[in-house]
Formats: sequence, structure tokens, C-alpha cells
Amino acid sequence: MMNLLCASFIPLLVSTTASGRRSMMTTSSSSCKMAVFSDIDGTLVHYPKHLMQQGNNSGDDGEDTHYDDNNSDLLYLPPSKTGQRGVISFKTLRLCQQLRNEGVPFVLVTGARSTTLFQRLPYLPRADAYVSESGGRIFYPHYSINDLVDGMVDGVLVQPQPYEGCPSSHLEPFTLVEDLLWRDEISNLECAGTDGYSKLAPRAGSDGFSTLTPPIPIEQRSGKLWAHARSLQKQGFFLDSSGYATAFRINRKHQEDDLASTFDEFLHRCNNRDGVPDELGCSTNLGCVDFYPKMSGKKNVCDYILRNFFPGGRDSDASISLKSHACCLCDDDNDVEMALACRNAYLPSVTSESMRKLASENRNVIVTESEGRIESLATEAALEMILNDVKSNNV
Repeated sequence: MMNLLCASFIPLLVSTTASGRRSMMTTSSSSCKMAVFSDIDGTLVHYPKHLMQQGNNSGDDGEDTHYDDNNSDLLYLPPSKTGQRGVISFKTLRLCQQLRNEGVPFVLVTGARSTTLFQRLPYLPRADAYVSESGGRIFYPHYSINDLVDGMVDGVLVQPQPYEGCPSSHLEPFTLVEDLLWRDEISNLECAGTDGYSKLAPRAGSDGFSTLTPPIPIEQRSGKLWAHARSLQKQGFFLDSSGYATAFRINRKHQEDDLASTFDEFLHRCNNRDGVPDELGCSTNLGCVDFYPKMSGKKNVCDYILRNFFPGGRDSDASISLKSHACCLCDDDNDVEMALACRNAYLPSVTSESMRKLASENRNVIVTESEGRIESLATEAALEMILNDVKSNNV
């Protein structure tokens, strides 16, 4: 059963000031010299094929999909609308918590839409910050759930799922508070505008989840991001903006045959920024292109958050940087800039030849996947390497 209340709509914030942002930082970093940023899918959460059998519940291809729930070492996320079901290992959850126990700020960074992140939070590691939409939105956990604070996300209450070895503090429910300083920058008209944040009234859905009332159409949204979206629509592209406030996605699978057949050319143009406005950034991965404000993106948002964690960081202290104070876990092409910016990047899985090439050319990009050590085992190996460095005072 979903343990997240009213999570399937883009929330409105309770207030519009940003005075409480720093108070949301929950990890003391005074004695630690490093923060850890982690992607989610393919990095912490995996989709093991060997856990799937043909059964009686219809999947995407018309066949039935059944998942073996007998593995006691894994926590199973709710199935997605496409029938995929991710897993995260208990050991992964424990290792992430151990990093935080050592005073290491831990941040989840995903390109997923905010509504997807909200739905998955009960099953993910506790973190000191959560980032969605390729860096477009930043949220901090807030544990005094009955107190209204600046930036609190309306309608979201996270009830974490238990796992073997979890501390009782892990089960404490929490709400989310958005970083309004970051939001103010992202939502100016040179970027994403404010229309994507409009309050949506949830209504009961036949599948037991809340569903969306229609958001403000792209045709009526202001901001450079949505102006570019409209230009792509005129070219015939189908855009996915549902659940996004600061980004949109173009997926090869959703295009008409003529555009799908030339999609590689479109990906190449995007990688070269051909036709991409100066005010916007974009990243490609697994047949998809994400567009977002240029000041966003995983690398930029990690740099911004890092400076919130360390004394002097907000004063543009040149000694505080991702290269000196951060490592990351990642796996996708849309993680490349973040990986290269950090001191070390750990790849529990490699999803493309370009990522494999990146690892072969950069000694600070470390692949922990190997024969006999894949998926969760590779993730655990990466986290153990980071934890060992922390405990040996190498960071």
C-alpha cells in the first residue's frame, strides 16, 4: 500500500519566504570533509531480470509479470505503471545510514519528476536533501510534521518502510520543505517560470492512487523552458511534462514513426546544443532527452547544495568544491558532468559505451560492477569503499 499521502500532484508551498532553508540541514558536517551525492535508478535501486517470471498480471507487452518476493534481503518498491518493479537491498540502506552516522551529508539526486520521487521516498535511504527534475527542485526533510515552516510541501507525508537492521529513528515520519532560494532562481521567466508549480487538486483514482486534474497546458506556461517546449511541439515531438515543474522530457518511444526513425539525429543535435536556447540545458540518456534551465542540471545543483553543508561555502570560498569535498554514485549519460566534477565517482552499473569510455579514461571514475558482482552487490561495494575512506580519515 502506498505510504505517501497525496503525493501524485505537483504541490503548492505553504509559504513563499526562504528563511528556514538552512534549518532543514540535518547532518552536521563540521568534522567531515566530504558529501555524497547519489543517483537512484541503476545506482541504488535496481531492476533484476532474474527476479521476474511470467505469471498472471499483465505487463507492458501483454504478457504477465510476477516478481519473486521471497528474497528477504531486498526491499521492493511499488510497481510502476509500466510494470517494472525496483528493488533496493537492506545492506544498501544500512550503508547509506552508516555514512550519515559518520557525519557525511548524503543527498539523492534524480532526473525523475517530483511526483515519482515523492511516491518512492518511503523505500529509499534517509537523506539530508532530495533533488528531482535533473536539479530543478530541492527538498529537505522536516521532522516536526505538525509545524508549518517556510517552504513546506503541501500534502506530502512520508512514512518510511522498515528494513532489517534499520534504527528506530529511520521510521520517524517526515514532511518535505522546498529550498525557496533555489526555486526563486529556477522559476524566473528566463528559466522555467512559475506556471508548473500551480496547485492541483487530487481526486480518487480507480487504481487506488490520487490522479491529476489537468495542469496548466504547455501552451499557456510562461518562461524560456516552455517557449522551447512549444517550438518542439510544432516540430511534431510528443513532450512529457506531467509531474514536472522545471523540466520536460522527450522519449523516443513516444514519438510517431517518422520522428522515432530519425531520433538518433535529434539526440546528436541536442548533445551538440544545436537548436537549444542559451538559457537552457539538456541531457540525453537511454533514448530520452531532458530539457531544463541551464542553471539547473545535476552538477550545478550538487555544487549549490554542497556549499550549504560546509562553513564558508555560501561565501564562495574557493576551497569548497565538488572536486575537493564530494563524491557521487551514478550510472547514466546524464550523470557525466556530475561524475567529472566530483573527486571520485562510483559506477555500480554501466548503461552505455560512453560511460564505459569515461571510466577507462578517468581514474577517479571507478566501476564497482564485475563478473559475479552486479546490481545491489556492486552498489554495496561502492558504498563500502566510500565508508572505508571516511573511517580511515582519508576524507
